[in-house]
Amino acid sequence: MSTLHLLVPGNALAGTLGASHLLQPRQKEPARLEPGAAAARRGGFTLVELVAVMAILALGVTMLAPALARARTNGKAVQCLYNQRQLAAAWQMYAADNNDRLAINSDGFELPSSYPVSWAGGFVDWSPSPLNTNTLYLTEDRSSLLAAYTARSAEIFWCPTDTYLSPAQRLLGWTHRIRSVAMNAAVSDGNKDLGISWRSSFWWARKTGDLTAPGPSQSWVFLDEHPDSIDDTVFYANPGFTNGTGQFTELPASDHSGACGIAFADGHAEIHRWLERGTLLPVGSAFTGPISVVNNADLAWLAQHTPRRP
Repeated sequence: MSTLHLLVPGNALAGTLGASHLLQPRQKEPARLEPGAAAARRGGFTLVELVAVMAILALGVTMLAPALARARTNGKAVQCLYNQRQLAAAWQMYAADNNDRLAINSDGFELPSSYPVSWAGGFVDWSPSPLNTNTLYLTEDRSSLLAAYTARSAEIFWCPTDTYLSPAQRLLGWTHRIRSVAMNAAVSDGNKDLGISWRSSFWWARKTGDLTAPGPSQSWVFLDEHPDSIDDTVFYANPGFTNGTGQFTELPASDHSGACGIAFADGHAEIHRWLERGTLLPVGSAFTGPISVVNNADLAWLAQHTPRRP
């Protein structure tokens, strides 16, 4: 087999080898970045971007604030309803254990010997008196007929919206007074205030069977009383003022955006909204009562839902 030999001129080969560097890839020069671009490649933010993010966050907080406030308000209403239902259940259980006789509901802190213990004890006002914070009036049998039926929980006698305190009470470090709730004076026997102007027509139920006008589902038993009005454990409402003309002897609370918690004799509870501006007195108005009104829908509602003589 013959061999083919190629002859390349020496100067041509030398030229070819000398030009071999032209076949190698060219080295790229490093890119020159502006200061802002360099920061971006390192993962940071520019000042404009930071301002934009902060503006978006501020807008989000602004939009969420009302929703969070409503959630807090709704949470307090749920707790208030729970407390009212617990009190109504305790009241019902007491009657069931006592031949349908209702728990004594006496007016005033000093109880007569004929009614030594009421459904709850104590007295609430704006003074620094320890009566405002002594939970034993709500949890001990010697002071409260319902204590054993409430698991001795003082919290259910209080609405979480009622955090009102006088300057003297705040100086003592109090967070709230112990009780917001009062019982309908027309429900149950006890020592009553016969100094009210409509005492001649005043009547109260003594047993569950007496609650016929209106019936148990329409007869209110407990409500949250206005912080300026509350004192003892009794709330007076005249069942004769069904047309809304008469007097508020005492005022209901309106801390749930113009409403308050109310429990009824059948055990259900509701947040009832008041309709009249005259019922929605701001706390600190120095209520001394009674307040005379004409055609007041709220007074009419209270009267229509207060037990009266069958």
